[in-house]
Amino acid sequence: MQIMTTYLDMCTEIELIKDQIQIVKREINYWFGIDLDTNEGVPLSGKGADKFGVMASLHQAEKKIESFQLLTKRLTQLEREKGKMDELMDKFEGLDYKIAYKRIVESKTHQEVADELGYSHQYIKERWLKIKTYKEHTENLVKL
Repeated sequence: MQIMTTYLDMCTEIELIKDQIQIVKREINYWFGIDLDTNEGVPLSGKGADKFGVMASLHQAEKKIESFQLLTKRLTQLEREKGKMDELMDKFEGLDYKIAYKRIVESKTHQEVADELGYSHQYIKERWLKIKTYKEHTENLVKL
């Protein structure tokens, strides 16, 4: 079930990188005067250039553009890996994997999982406890 926790971490990282990209875009607009979403603006017409001068603006814009490129590259890589993991997890069979996916990745309650899979709430709850126990034992084995 570790793959699902890793998957969830990856999804979180993707969202964080998307937020960082938006911040960097605003900073590029501030320093350089170009809106990367619309490709509009006049170079070196940003508020940062007016306030701190052209040289400072160019230096900051260069740093922000480099950050933008690195973040975009990382986002592309993570989205590709997420797609591969989606394909692999779709191939999982067995009730335990379905329960774990719905509980960990989709953050669903026992009742929601039970309703979707056609089992009782109590049965799903018991299976989930077994899954968690199995997960804890395997994690302890890996640490040894």
